[in-house]
Amino acid sequence: MKKLFEPYIIAEIGINHEGNILKAKKLINDAVESGASAVKFQVFETETILGPNLNHNKKKKKKLYIKKIAKKLYITNKQISELRKFSKRKKIDFGCSVFDKKSLERVIKAKVDYIKIASSDINDLYLLSLVKKNKVPCIISSGMANLSEIKRAIKVLGNPVVLHCVSSYPCNIKDANLKRINSLKKKLKTKIGYSDHTIGIDACKLAIMMGANVIEKHFTYDKSRGGDHALSADKYDMIKLVEFSKNFRSYYGNGSINPKQKEIKNKKIFRKGLYYAENLKKGKKIEIEDLKILRPENNFKIENYKKILGKVLIKKVKKFDSVNMNHFAYLKR
Repeated sequence: MKKLFEPYIIAEIGINHEGNILKAKKLINDAVESGASAVKFQVFETETILGPNLNHNKKKKKKLYIKKIAKKLYITNKQISELRKFSKRKKIDFGCSVFDKKSLERVIKAKVDYIKIASSDINDLYLLSLVKKNKVPCIISSGMANLSEIKRAIKVLGNPVVLHCVSSYPCNIKDANLKRINSLKKKLKTKIGYSDHTIGIDACKLAIMMGANVIEKHFTYDKSRGGDHALSADKYDMIKLVEFSKNFRSYYGNGSINPKQKEIKNKKIFRKGLYYAENLKKGKKIEIEDLKILRPENNFKIENYKKILGKVLIKKVKKFDSVNMNHFAYLKR
């Protein structure tokens, strides 16, 4: 995994290619143009994710429909290799989520840059042990998992990047629980990131500001298509997210209370000075009504206006002349 900057931003294409290799390549291109660090696809065996006893598949028509969709989204070995080579030419990292031994073997053969373990598989210790043996950088999501389950997975995998994740699609912003990132940082000795399922990119920005090392955001070519597309970022969202990740630290500054030189130069323009409100004759005793506080700043500091109240002019002055201590008797010069 290359480290151009942190956070490492993954455009999670997942299944949004809809089984079309041209769409998949377009999404890779979009990710490259947005400045993302990596793309990721989901590689699975239909039988693994669609077991015969899965409750919502009891109705025959529904079951056949889902099998048809799963078959459409299936990525062949040839396609994995083609997409990996395409990504390499485009100079973007290429990773895959795996769900079983066979899908792991397939992506290892394609020489992926990293492997992702989905939240659903954090307790599949057999799969985790196989990933560990292959010595490929690993990222694991922690949705639906408690602390002991996360620690157990880390122990098996070695030193994965752990992503805070809420397994809701889409995830309501009230359920995003971004403070869990800080909790995971305190409890674990590994890099912590965020896998986002909220709509929009605000949660990702907040996670970046909280110090997330990796950001994973679902990625699409058309957010209006519903389903997984609706909670995804498109190219223009991703451009904004990447730019934010590069520049957000600039907003912090050094914390100095005193103004910088650029600000000091603006004092003359933005601050106000003390001026005469009318033409006044020699011998006039100054009252508050004789004065105007206006921009720009002049040599008399307006916070000292009380010092001249009741003082007597020793010369005549014109309306809008700047107040000057040399105009008064009994003032220190």
